[in-house]
Parts: sequence; structure tokens; C-alpha cells
Amino acid sequence: MKLPDFTHDKALLALRREMGADAPGDFSTTFRPNSLTHDELEKLGNAGIEVFFDEITRLEDGTLAYKDSRVLVYIRDVSTYGGDFSMPRFHVAFCSTLQQMFGNDRGDRYVVATKESGDFFIQKIVNGRKQSGSWERLNVCQNCLNALSFDGFSYSIAKRARANIVSRFSIPRFFEKYPQSLHLRKPSHDYISAPTNEYTDDFDQISQQLKSARGYRCQDCGKIPESKYLHVHHLNGQKHDNRPENLRVLCLGCHASMPMHHHMKRTADFKEFQRKHHSSK
Repeated sequence: MKLPDFTHDKALLALRREMGADAPGDFSTTFRPNSLTHDELEKLGNAGIEVFFDEITRLEDGTLAYKDSRVLVYIRDVSTYGGDFSMPRFHVAFCSTLQQMFGNDRGDRYVVATKESGDFFIQKIVNGRKQSGSWERLNVCQNCLNALSFDGFSYSIAKRARANIVSRFSIPRFFEKYPQSLHLRKPSHDYISAPTNEYTDDFDQISQQLKSARGYRCQDCGKIPESKYLHVHHLNGQKHDNRPENLRVLCLGCHASMPMHHHMKRTADFKEFQRKHHSSK
């Protein structure tokens, strides 16, 4: 079985589990995470949420996410071996350990969490029976640190240096580098404050000044066309954004080849430009 890179439809996952079918392969579609509910957010910050491992997303940077939050992953249920309990490590990346566990079809035993104290809720299992749970301090998985090269961790450095990096590992500092929220940028405006996508009153003046500064030459093909065929293009598509780095002087042929501008090729001006300048665009 292979850990998918992207979140799948829950109904499909449920059906797949009932059928006992293997997980689907990697996807290359846009990752659109589902939003966590308020209750789920509270659980993530406390004892965590038990989920099927194929509900966890492997992000492009190698870290792990559940819905729209980066998460820590660990084994909650720990069984006794000869009376001794071996505490698990918690994971911050899709490391070789998780790959092996998932390959052995043992991924369902994992819990996702975002608690930053380093304490994780552990349930001890004795003779197949659950005992009372307790909060335990767990160490980060070294294979995860190696996968991310976090704090310079590498199996090529000395054992003492590796141990020092593990002991200094901080969950809050990890989330500073890899933010919990996958909604990294909030919109600058709402539907009321967003500026209308139209030319500003001074755009004609700005346009003429820029054309003059560029020698009335297309910055893409180098042509010097008639003035009506020389345009100023907004690179980000926002007509009100007249920052110099967002503006480019283009002939009509090159302008019509820009993304979302192919409609210009249907105009009479474009056909006339083609005839006069023999543009190949």
C-alpha cells in the first residue's frame, strides 16, 4: 500500500475499506484541504484524533497534515512486552518508519495531534486489555528529523550531535518553521473592501510614461509598432495595480499571447496588426 499525497473523498475511502481494496496511488491534483471543526481543533490540541492513516496527507515538503492543519503523528496504544513498556516516538514527517508501518498495513494505529508541550496521551495495553491512560513525554523520531534535515540533523554526523538535536527539539519551533494552518495567506480584502478590477484614472499617463521609457518598443519581441498597437500589460491581471514591477510594454501580438488574453486575437485590430507586422504570435 502507498500513502497518497492528497486527500481523497471520504465516501470513496469508506467504500474502499469495506471492500478491503488497496489505497489508490499518488495524485497530481490541487490539494484542497477540508476545514477542521471547532471540536476537532480542540481535540488536536489535547489528546489528538484517531484516524485512518490514509486520511493523513503527505505534503510536498514531507510534513504531515490532517484536513487543513499540519499535525504530529504517534501511536497511542502501547502494549507491554515482558512487563516493560517501550514508549513510541512522535512523527513530524513521512519518514522511513511510517513508510514501513504503512507498508505493513499498520497505519490505522496512529493518532494525529498538535499539542505543543511534548506530552502525549498514551493508553497502555496489558494482556490485550486497556489500562488507564496517562500523559507521557515522547521524543521526536530521528528518521523524521533526517527526512527534513531539521536543525541540520543527519545520520552522517556524530551520534552525540544527533542526540543533542533530539533533546533540543521543540514542537513550537517546528510549527514556526512549518505552520500548523495550511491557509498560509489570508485574503487582503473582503467583498466590500476589495478594489474593483478596473484601470485607475491616471493609467493613461502612467502608460505613456512607461512606453516612452521603454523606447516605444515591445519588451517581448522587440517590435516598434504603431502607437495603437503598443499596450501596457498588468502581469498579475489586476488593472488597478500600477506598480512598475507589475507593468510590461507589449505589442498587440505579444499581449494577445498572454494568459487569459486570447480573446484579443478575435478583434479587428489584431487581424490588422497581423497583416501589417506579419506577427507569428
